Amino acid sequence: MDNTENREVEGQRPQNFQNNPLVLPSDGPCPIDRLPPEILSLIFEHGTAAYNLEETDEEGPMTWNDFLEHHGEDGREEEPSEQKSQAQEEQGGHETKVINEEGSDSDCGRSGYDSELPSDSEVLSSFQVIVSHVCRHWRTVALETPSLWTTIKVSSGDRPPFERVTAFLERSKSLPLDICIDSVFPDDLSDNEDEPVELLIDDLQVLCTLLIPHVPRWGSLEVRVASYEHMYKFLRAVSDPSVPPASQLRALELYHHDESDNDISTFPEPDFSDHFTLFSGSAPRLRNLTLWGVHVDWTQGWLRSSNLVELELAYHTQDVRPDSSAFSAMLHAAAPTLEKLCLEMSGPSGEWIIEPGAPEWSVDANNPILLPKLIQLELGFSPPSEVIALLRKLCLPSLKALALNFDNGDYTDLVACLVGPSSTTSAVTANSLSKEQPRNLLRGLEALKIAGLPCSEESAGQMYNELVNLESLTLYMHHLPSTFFRNLYPQPSPKLEETGPRDPTVSYRTPLPRLTTLFLSDVSGHAVRRFVHERQWIGMPLRRVFVEEDTYITSEEESWLKENLEKFDYFEGSDDEDDEEYESVSSSYVSSVDEWDADDDSYESDSE
Repeated sequence: MDNTENREVEGQRPQNFQNNPLVLPSDGPCPIDRLPPEILSLIFEHGTAAYNLEETDEEGPMTWNDFLEHHGEDGREEEPSEQKSQAQEEQGGHETKVINEEGSDSDCGRSGYDSELPSDSEVLSSFQVIVSHVCRHWRTVALETPSLWTTIKVSSGDRPPFERVTAFLERSKSLPLDICIDSVFPDDLSDNEDEPVELLIDDLQVLCTLLIPHVPRWGSLEVRVASYEHMYKFLRAVSDPSVPPASQLRALELYHHDESDNDISTFPEPDFSDHFTLFSGSAPRLRNLTLWGVHVDWTQGWLRSSNLVELELAYHTQDVRPDSSAFSAMLHAAAPTLEKLCLEMSGPSGEWIIEPGAPEWSVDANNPILLPKLIQLELGFSPPSEVIALLRKLCLPSLKALALNFDNGDYTDLVACLVGPSSTTSAVTANSLSKEQPRNLLRGLEALKIAGLPCSEESAGQMYNELVNLESLTLYMHHLPSTFFRNLYPQPSPKLEETGPRDPTVSYRTPLPRLTTLFLSDVSGHAVRRFVHERQWIGMPLRRVFVEEDTYITSEEESWLKENLEKFDYFEGSDDEDDEEYESVSSSYVSSVDEWDADDDSYESDSE
């Protein structure tokens, strides 16, 4: 737009817009064009980081992970920011090539930018692409800021020749890359979609050809597939002997989203059962590892990383799991640093015993394994005998958060194991831990999530008696005995209908005395309100309560809860809502009708 056109537009504007700094002036460049390129580059970096993290202004409800992250902020060491240092070195402390260029009027002209990039709205909505299309000056700064182009995302609808991937690889120069490949069908697929949306096998091969030469630059990698053939193709590609070590890889997440029956005992696709050695067996900086329905060579070097902080293994049939020797070696290597361990339908195959003659054999090879820094443990979808054997094999003196999710079987014996004495090892005393070892796993917990635990009705009371330090509790009541909610009520039940102050001569027995945060599913709004009121009445009030978004709750109940809590909100329910046995909250109110008192619409809380 030339100056004549600018003056014409300026004359058509309201008077209050003529000196507005957000409106293009008619007599020269915008004020932002006067910023030094290194400052503009920093602004672009912050904008891109915010976009990549999908930050929003709305504060959502606190989740299980939010609580744990908040808990661990003070104690966890800050991860070295090597990527930032390398970015500054690459740019000479943001002394970019454009530092000598002037933001003249000619720099503000538009041109046909990014002809090598697709013009679909999804791509053009990314922050770094948008700012590179504003003017020639901004484009030059953006293209000479490598850190803007280090996040590469490929969706199921992308097709070769992957111009955007090629452009990002070039523009990121030598910085570490964060790569996400998602070939899973989108949930909102239209029935009228003409083109296939799955990332084809041949397309995946083309993508691997582009990315694998940059393996030494991979900082994080996430791959999601619906077909194991896709995962097999990827694993085979990165296991080629010519692939160099992943020297900067810190996070590896491989997911196979299989919709088949989880009760199968052997891997259903024998043609793809190979156990590959990835990255020439070397990823020395690996900190976070997730293998969800994906198996590899369990003896390769990077699985025995001494830097591992988070380990998640899920959905492995017995025939593709690591044996007890390999699994023990993984935990022993990660013991000094491991903070989170998640095992869902996975773990060591067979009986966890290391026989004499095995490479890992020693006199104390079958003693409990000490994990001194482990604060979070998640277990699910394994038989009670496997879970009990695991807990007896691990010594967890610092455990703060436990998640349990089981559906079939009787886990009463598991509860007995949890409330019984903790596993110990001589190393606990030798390492001079900062605090005394709890007498059982439950005593030291500050957060507990129970998404499913078929067990006796007495089990809830046994667990609650030990949870003296618990601050956050999550209960999915449609998979639990009704006593898990009923036993939370103070005993005897307070007479809330009486007026006047509480009788100080009455002594109440209250489970979980330090409880402040509660997540509830499949409990009516009236029952939630009554429970909050009773805790408030006896002087042990809750601070935050979250209920599943489908909870039956009246506007009056919601208003009361918001007025009497620091935070009341809703959270999204689990995928189990699609199960045939699941009954929605609005229709059933609670999971066990026989424990429901129809007269006052609440759980009975009779004195024991």
